[in-house]
Amino acid sequence: MIRAPYGTNPPIRVQAPKGFGPKAGERTNPAGKRVPTPDARLREPAALESAPMRPPTRKDPCRPHRRALRLALFIAAAVPMTGCGVEDPAPLAGANVLLITVDTLGAKHLGAWGAPDGPSPRIDRLAAEGVRFETSRSTAPWTQPSVASIFTSRMPSRHGVTNLLDSLPGREQTLAEHLTAAGYSSHAVISHFLIGSEFGFDAGFDGGFDASSVAGHDGITSKNVTDRAIEVLEAKGDAPLFLFVHYFDPHFLYQHHEAYDRTSSYAGNLTPGMPMWQLRDIRSRLTRPDLAYLIGLYHEEIAYTDHEIGRLLDRLDELGLAETTLVVLTADHGEEFMEHGWLGHTKNLFDDLVHVPLIVRYPGRISPAVVQRPVSSLDITPTILELVLGHRIAQDPTRPFEGLSLRRTLLAGEEPPARPIYAEVSFDAPTGDAERVAEKRAFLSCVVRGNHKLIHDRERDTFALYRLDRDPAEQRDIWPKHPAVAEELEALLRAFEATHTPDPDSHGNGASEEELERLRALGYLR
Repeated sequence: MIRAPYGTNPPIRVQAPKGFGPKAGERTNPAGKRVPTPDARLREPAALESAPMRPPTRKDPCRPHRRALRLALFIAAAVPMTGCGVEDPAPLAGANVLLITVDTLGAKHLGAWGAPDGPSPRIDRLAAEGVRFETSRSTAPWTQPSVASIFTSRMPSRHGVTNLLDSLPGREQTLAEHLTAAGYSSHAVISHFLIGSEFGFDAGFDGGFDASSVAGHDGITSKNVTDRAIEVLEAKGDAPLFLFVHYFDPHFLYQHHEAYDRTSSYAGNLTPGMPMWQLRDIRSRLTRPDLAYLIGLYHEEIAYTDHEIGRLLDRLDELGLAETTLVVLTADHGEEFMEHGWLGHTKNLFDDLVHVPLIVRYPGRISPAVVQRPVSSLDITPTILELVLGHRIAQDPTRPFEGLSLRRTLLAGEEPPARPIYAEVSFDAPTGDAERVAEKRAFLSCVVRGNHKLIHDRERDTFALYRLDRDPAEQRDIWPKHPAVAEELEALLRAFEATHTPDPDSHGNGASEEELERLRALGYLR
């Protein structure tokens, strides 16, 4: 664990639900310094000074016209996608595309990924019907940069959405824009305002961008999301359909769902729907039963959302669309329950937050399988586009995809190429008291190569190295014991950082009080 970057309390071992976190009696091994000393490992870092506010870019009314012109120019000289060789037709030409993302859904909490008594029977069934990628990592530990990376196949520091209230720049080409330019009717149903039209995430969704399900931190929205998505399916015309659906409910606040009860035996003082800032204030005093209760509520939220995803998939089948629809399910990030001294997300790059599910299904063409080699959420857009469009991609050569197409993995059973997988976070709350702004600051990068993972705190220039096959919970920093591996990965990571610097043009000049209030309601600010 990286102690110095986070300034959080010592981790608490959680025994329930069974199967999560380190084994009983396992000692934690905080990390952070190159040559750690006992004293350094125990010290709390000094409070960080808050950085200048970097609020949102206002939506540009001329952006759609510039985007359309740019796409038209690139269609005339389409660039082959990464990894493509001899040109061949799209194997799933004309297929509909249903892309489902679930907010705050860590892979380790799903039955298909080994969670005991997993709360996700419908997601697990989808995984059994398609290809399940055992280890897919998101590019960031929170929603805005992660979803932007899914849409663009570019790292946050490349597409520019790195901080709260950043807007997706008009120069970036999105999955929806590519599909719309190819004749798709593109629709979105969302339930999180941070990926709304005011932040540029509606680009390319010419068929409709439904944000009516956005309800804030204490809303329960999955049923409404499914209802709106079903309406889109039922209204499908002759054009192939691209439908993006984003479910929000697993995100805190953790609400109770009686039909999926997992918390009735709890006798402590916590209650459903407690504000995250309040839980973080008392996190050093949370007991194992307290944390098991919070995880139980989280699993109830997953179970409720899972049911609604199942209802959407059932209707897809009833309408006769399942056989001609490419279904992709993933998440933007996971959630931490004090495994490394933190509650929620945003703050670190441990696999609790960046290991996310990835499932791809297309009946009759994609055979059920499990892929062990790690992949990235950067791969989603190139894969979808190559499957349904082949090489007819109007890709800007100055802003190439950073992900790879997994087409041959899905259709021919080939292993994805071995490569380093990266994630990053550059998070600085736009307002708040100094202590809380400092507490949530995070400027980190990580690289995973094979079984090793290196995390770099860019503010303190400290590192921590983990051997994931022997320490999947990332509790034992082995940097001092394996200097050769550490130096190799450090060279990779520093080269990545040198070519991935946040673009200041994506930041705006003022956050409205309404936007700040919505962030407070979601728990991002206090």
